[in-house]
Amino acid sequence: MGETLGEENTSENLKFTFTAERLNVISDLVTRNLEGNTSYHDIGSSIFKDAKKPGVITEAEARETASIFYYRIELERGSGSKPGAILGPLEDKEEGHFWPRPIRAADLEVLKLWDALLSVRTEPEIKGLLADLLFSARYQKHHLYARAAVEAYTAAQSGNFYEGTRVKMLARSWAILRSMGFRDLEAPVETAMCDLIEKSLATESSAPGSVIPLLRCLMEGRLGKKGKSPQPEIPPKAIEYLFFALDRFKADYLSLQLVEIAREHLKDSALIERALRKTAANLMQAAEEATDGHLKTHWLQQAAKFARKFHLDDVHAKCVVELQSIDPKTFSWFTIKAASEQRASDIESLLRTFDQPYLFEALIYFFETPPPTGSREENEKSARHSLENSLAAKIMGSATYGAHGLPQKSYSTEEEKLQYQINSNEIICMGIWGNFLSAALDRIAVRHQIPSSESLHAWLVEYYGSDPGLCLSLAESLALYWKQDYISCVQLAMPRVEAAVRSLLLLLNEPIYRVEENKSIGQFPGLGAMIPHIERHGFDRDWSSFLRALLLTPGRNLRNLGAHGFLQDVDKQTAALVIRALSVVALLAPDETSRMASNNQAITESLAHPIGKPRQSFVDRLLVKAYARLGAVLATRGRIS
Repeated sequence: MGETLGEENTSENLKFTFTAERLNVISDLVTRNLEGNTSYHDIGSSIFKDAKKPGVITEAEARETASIFYYRIELERGSGSKPGAILGPLEDKEEGHFWPRPIRAADLEVLKLWDALLSVRTEPEIKGLLADLLFSARYQKHHLYARAAVEAYTAAQSGNFYEGTRVKMLARSWAILRSMGFRDLEAPVETAMCDLIEKSLATESSAPGSVIPLLRCLMEGRLGKKGKSPQPEIPPKAIEYLFFALDRFKADYLSLQLVEIAREHLKDSALIERALRKTAANLMQAAEEATDGHLKTHWLQQAAKFARKFHLDDVHAKCVVELQSIDPKTFSWFTIKAASEQRASDIESLLRTFDQPYLFEALIYFFETPPPTGSREENEKSARHSLENSLAAKIMGSATYGAHGLPQKSYSTEEEKLQYQINSNEIICMGIWGNFLSAALDRIAVRHQIPSSESLHAWLVEYYGSDPGLCLSLAESLALYWKQDYISCVQLAMPRVEAAVRSLLLLLNEPIYRVEENKSIGQFPGLGAMIPHIERHGFDRDWSSFLRALLLTPGRNLRNLGAHGFLQDVDKQTAALVIRALSVVALLAPDETSRMASNNQAITESLAHPIGKPRQSFVDRLLVKAYARLGAVLATRGRIS
């Protein structure tokens, strides 16, 4: 008895040996530390503090007595979890748990202590825990301890422990009696659960953490009897409490838990629909109470998705109508700005490349400019760096809004966030290059007399040997740009990008046509579906990234915006980018009557190098400098995010 009492984490310093003569001393230690404590953890901590005072208790005795109260009754949570509760730690699963020792690792001396204390304690909270420990350890006639645990936990509902702890006791009682088939104990446990739920729901600050775990147990139904219907009988009060809880707990994560319980256990389709509609109403109420446009949009979108999933067509329609009518002025948009480190001298050096004596020579340089989105590999590297160093990106997802002002796409998984960040980098690059390309076309127009579209068409066909129809579209797009009719320029050029890609795939004998099936008519796929096909034939990945970023979602999505009438105002930078997109694929598509049209290898080689063989010309060296400075802009943006 002369040992020095250690801390909690030195539980294995001294071996414990139980003797009946020490039982009263150990029991008195428990008694002294019950008063004023309303949880098992509080009792255990109090025992440790008390045992440090000079007295007759030994360190080993204090350690083993306190450790009883550090075992935890835990509700099962998470995906795939079951109703009820578990007492743990039960076994050593090498999950980084240090103390107390797993229940089934307790030696015989400790088990004797638990059994002896159970025989002398009268408090139901203490008796329940001790009996549960012995049952979980499979000590002697463990079914007797199981029964004792259920009875004591149920009796403890009249005690002074926290409501949350009493909820766990009842959930644990339910789990034990279900595992042991104690039908005679089911009624008192059910009554205690209903009483606790009813009292909690009757208060203004009722705790969902008390109600929902017990509802999960009750909704499982009662234990069946031999020869009876296998359909579990759900207590009528449980169904009543379920709908009361749906009215009380309106937060989305609570409503969704409750409606899932209803869908899983209720067999009456009318009751299930009632629960579904209450949940949808809770989501819509959250939208109604929100004043910020983004919040209102979020809740209405969640409600619409929920209604569509469960075929509540009238609710879905109402959500969409309200979503469409949100006042744009209620959205709290703000812009993050980052100054470009691009020097004016670098820009001028690049633009002087187009100061050629002849317009057609300047256009050749224009058609040899690199992908406006930059290097896909570098953009991905920069995106990964931004995500790794952004706490906000790790915690929250992202979402995009379309030109219609409505939510378009959300990004929440790691892969989705990466693709979104890559695309954001590409759009920044593309925006800068839109300025370069439009300035280049403007510079050409200032220095040269603009020829007719017929002359441009003839030169493109003769110089590049490309498809005459596509060359005509490119020539007319350039002419419209120089007339400053940017929207007409874009509306003409955009669909021809898709036509050029389709033409290349047909020349490569790629089976892309979708034959008629059922109600689906036969048709060619859209641009988004064709790009992977052309990539398989070696199309430069940097260029395919540019086409996606400019024309498809999650990029600027100009293709769909134009097709559905949302492109009402187009700036010259966008027009220049669309011309560049058309030029890269149109000039690759050979005239079908030419020798190259029958040479798949030649087409494949041109796809790999859309602007010719890689070379380090004067322009290339300038572009390297430009991209280096662009990288600094992206790095700045990454730090801001």
